[in-house]
Amino acid sequence: MEITIKDIAKMAKVAPSTVSRALNNKGRMSSATRERILRLARELGYHPNINAKGLATNRTGNIGIIIHKRHKPLPGSFYDFYGTIIIGVEEEAGNRGYNFIFSSVDSEPVVPRCVRERRVDGLIIMGCDISRDLILKLKDDGVPLVLVDHHIEGVDSVAVDNTGGAYKAVEYLIELGHREIGFIAERLTDLSFEERFEGYRLALKERGLHYDPALVAEGFKRPDHGYVAMKKLLERATPSAVFAANDSTAVGAIRALKEEGFRVPEDIAVVGFDDGGLASQAVPPLTTVRVYREKMASAAAKRLVELIEDPDQSPVHLTLPTKLIVRESCGGRRRG
Repeated sequence: MEITIKDIAKMAKVAPSTVSRALNNKGRMSSATRERILRLARELGYHPNINAKGLATNRTGNIGIIIHKRHKPLPGSFYDFYGTIIIGVEEEAGNRGYNFIFSSVDSEPVVPRCVRERRVDGLIIMGCDISRDLILKLKDDGVPLVLVDHHIEGVDSVAVDNTGGAYKAVEYLIELGHREIGFIAERLTDLSFEERFEGYRLALKERGLHYDPALVAEGFKRPDHGYVAMKKLLERATPSAVFAANDSTAVGAIRALKEEGFRVPEDIAVVGFDDGGLASQAVPPLTTVRVYREKMASAAAKRLVELIEDPDQSPVHLTLPTKLIVRESCGGRRRG
């Protein structure tokens, strides 16, 4: 088994950053601590990761943006959820003197090429689909990194208040008089959607409404997941309102509802989550929970630069608030 800096830190009872400084003969620490760390490294047979060492010692002026292939923006679609964040990171990084390199990966925990070739000083990793094993390996190897729209204990992250945002949406539907409220998502195992599902159930519980599993459906990994999920739900029940885990799911749901002869919002109200380009262009315009993607991008880029310039910092987990934007799809009074 390969010995990492984290293993040495655990045995020496110091922070991984202290081990890194000792191995690279940098920073201030007692000679006794430095010698104890070096002795442990020798005894354990530690061999430094050449790629991580290159990142730590030779600045490239580049930061890497990593995303799973299933979320890779298509040509002309850079204003989708992750596309907007990528543009925001590029702008913020540029303002701080950094260029960016974009890369997509699949589900295998393989170190990205830009890291292997030492072409970046740090990484922004977007979404919940990137292998947890890969993230932790990069972290253990000393690669500065920040997660966006995801969070893992011990790793810097910028995420959305998914639970609170979903709670606001469902609470508003309840205030409009809805009691049979459905929930649809691409898949409930996605961390963001799981947290939005939690907010949905919490709002029902705190407003005294019964949670009915028949009102929940998934569309899974397919382009028309919202349409498929809504069709599934309608086979089991007829809600008066539906909360969709994101805007693309909501738009697919509206198409399915219209195909089945339902009017939106007169028969069934629909609310989404994200407030991207789809929301205002939907027919009818979509009530949704606004995610401040530009703020996510700016915060992630700023934090990564801080880590590149000063790696000896405790992880920071930033959760950004959301806002309910009311349009025509839920039949409520417009606001926001």
